[in-house]
Amino acid sequence: MAEPKEDVLPVIHLQIRISKPLDEVWADFLDPIMMLLWLGNEISADVRVGGAIRFLGPNAPTTPEIANQWEIKEIKQKKVLLLSWRIMGVDTLLVIRFNPIGPGTMIQVNHGAVPVSARAYHLPEHWNLLLANFKSAVELGTPALRFVYTDYHPLRITRYDPIDVRLSVICKTPPSLPFDVWTNPEKLKHFIRAEEPKVDRQYAGIYTWWAEGKGPVVFKKMIPDKELEFSWVHGDEPETIVNVRFEEVNEHTLVTLHHHSFKSPAATIGYDIGWSGILAELKLVCELGESGIERISDWG
Repeated sequence: MAEPKEDVLPVIHLQIRISKPLDEVWADFLDPIMMLLWLGNEISADVRVGGAIRFLGPNAPTTPEIANQWEIKEIKQKKVLLLSWRIMGVDTLLVIRFNPIGPGTMIQVNHGAVPVSARAYHLPEHWNLLLANFKSAVELGTPALRFVYTDYHPLRITRYDPIDVRLSVICKTPPSLPFDVWTNPEKLKHFIRAEEPKVDRQYAGIYTWWAEGKGPVVFKKMIPDKELEFSWVHGDEPETIVNVRFEEVNEHTLVTLHHHSFKSPAATIGYDIGWSGILAELKLVCELGESGIERISDWG
């Protein structure tokens, strides 16, 4: 197998199941009004070969290094979109496929030719959140969790930037369900795609998702249906702490995540968008029974 070019990253490959028929999903994906719920706050869509889909606003995935539009290269009706997205001065390619799967639809996204200089942007995580928000818009009528790009500048971190991550999401269920999703090994297998998670529901109990040294370590606090706290170690990073609270609000649950104890703002890069995607998937799992997202591969 040929080795990837040194100046580009491996292809991002994600897919998501939508529980609506292909005709509806295709129409929703290209509907500018629907795009306001998952792609940006201001949308201009000229859907034809040679046209472009432009997205602006605080929740649009654009920065000075990432263009605010997808140029349309090819359309195969209700099958494939071939788009170009300029990132770090390079025209990267998006192939988005739509396939019927039972009564629903599978959307597959392949994003390639991304320059190595874009690694700090953690684009697989951004795609994870975009797809989760699209599914939430289509099936729940609202986005799951919108990421704020206004102050997002991972290549220009300063000492004045935050040294922690604070995020929240509303799940329209009692607190017992999101708490269980976080702490039930069987549900973790689907929620964060962990093959053999280890969960010892007590103080200092082992809490592992993927493998030792790749995320949670042990519980620091455990108050059923109310609060979790666990230590976190990823690779050579110093240990940090993740606190998750579950507050009942009008028969729903406000899930609030605080990841702290980082040594510098630069150490938080990737965690803001990463946790945003996880909380968005949590909402989908709690309200729809699954997130529907599968990562075939990413940058590792």
